[in-house]
Amino acid sequence: MKVVYTSDLHGDIRLYEELLELARSSSVQIIALGGDLLPSFPPTKRYEDMIPYQEKFIAQFLLPFFKKLTESTAVNKILTIPGNWDLGYPFLFEKPSDEIVDLNQKVFRLKNEYEVIGYPFVPPSPFRPKEYEKMDDPDSPWPPQKYPCYIRATGPLDRIAPVDPAVYLKQRGTIQEDLSHPIKPLLFKRTIYVMHSPPFGTHLDLIQGGKPAGSRSIKTFIERNQPFLTLHGHIHEAPEISGAYTERIGETLSVNPGQSAWAGPAISRLNAVIFEIENPEETIIHTRYSRGRK
Repeated sequence: MKVVYTSDLHGDIRLYEELLELARSSSVQIIALGGDLLPSFPPTKRYEDMIPYQEKFIAQFLLPFFKKLTESTAVNKILTIPGNWDLGYPFLFEKPSDEIVDLNQKVFRLKNEYEVIGYPFVPPSPFRPKEYEKMDDPDSPWPPQKYPCYIRATGPLDRIAPVDPAVYLKQRGTIQEDLSHPIKPLLFKRTIYVMHSPPFGTHLDLIQGGKPAGSRSIKTFIERNQPFLTLHGHIHEAPEISGAYTERIGETLSVNPGQSAWAGPAISRLNAVIFEIENPEETIIHTRYSRGRK
């Protein structure tokens, strides 16, 4: 079963169009999207307008795009999780769909009996949206925070509520706690995790300056449970800085394809990987880099 995986498209229509062409040319059956699907900023640059703008993007572009994708290619399932900027993500599932699968802390079994599980939360970032952030563990350091930060308001889904990030994050538990009681697959050796944050201290989580910014708890989870494959995003520049988009953590293959700004029609800028689920290490191909390395 052939898969395309990408992440961090941030509502860039041109990158989505490249994804459609990639699906057509590669005859994939599954598309997996690892979060940050929606535009980060509305034209007004007001955080108060973020969710209505993302809702409009979903209704006017993303849902019709997904329909076109499944009707004009071999793709029969689109698996998604939210990213830390996707405050409007629930609008994607206001109407039931057989083709679009919400993996947000859920498990989905594929026809080949492999299972896919999604986990969206990332450690505290310097960015203001906090809906999909949690403390990594009680001892992990935080980057400087901005005040106020924002989450979805209770009640209408299109409104945000300001929060004090220190207070909010300290009262909602940790990634470590979540992953100490995970959704249990039938067999880790046949399970793929789609996790927005990459594991800490790997080729997959380096930011500018060469510092790691991934999750220690996700790294520990992978080391202890050894799932078959983990797919990540969040840190766009990691493959450019480290020179690699894959890493072996024990027996687990972990992947972060990265993401780049779209440069123009003459240059493909979509960072994505194509692979056969049953044998990802031998079949994985990156849209911009050579196998495993730049």
